[in-house]
Amino acid sequence: MTKRHEQACAVAGFLNIFGDAWSWLIVREAFYGATRFSEFQRNTGIARNLLSQRLSMLVDEGILRREEVGKRGPRSEYRLTAKGEALMPILVTMVQWSNEHVFGAGREPIRLLERNSRKALKKVEPRTARGRALRWPDIVAQPGPGADKFARARILESVIGVED
Repeated sequence: MTKRHEQACAVAGFLNIFGDAWSWLIVREAFYGATRFSEFQRNTGIARNLLSQRLSMLVDEGILRREEVGKRGPRSEYRLTAKGEALMPILVTMVQWSNEHVFGAGREPIRLLERNSRKALKKVEPRTARGRALRWPDIVAQPGPGADKFARARILESVIGVED
């Protein structure tokens, strides 16, 4: 894992958990139904030592929970927690973005469909409370209660164009 980001920043905080090449692939597999160490290893190709580290980190972060299921010796399964399941819109957005911008129409490696209708999901995008799609210029950032002095000044000056 790379050095932890110390910035009081939502993106930096996210990258402290998911800023490596493997964590999202493990989460992807958990969404697809993998629960066993061997399934995660087979489906991602990650080395066993790295998988062990990433699974431990995802458990420590509350993304996955580890359940002992062995009747004749230790055997564990890993399942998404509510915190992990809350990553679903991000995973859907990543798949949709990659299908469109990396692979292109007609070359998508996977399509996400609504289970009952088998129709493609609508593109995930931010919307107003009334349902109007938003673009980045329609959104404003403001310092939150956890912003430190540096983050507050940067956001107010750079993003909003207002001095504190």
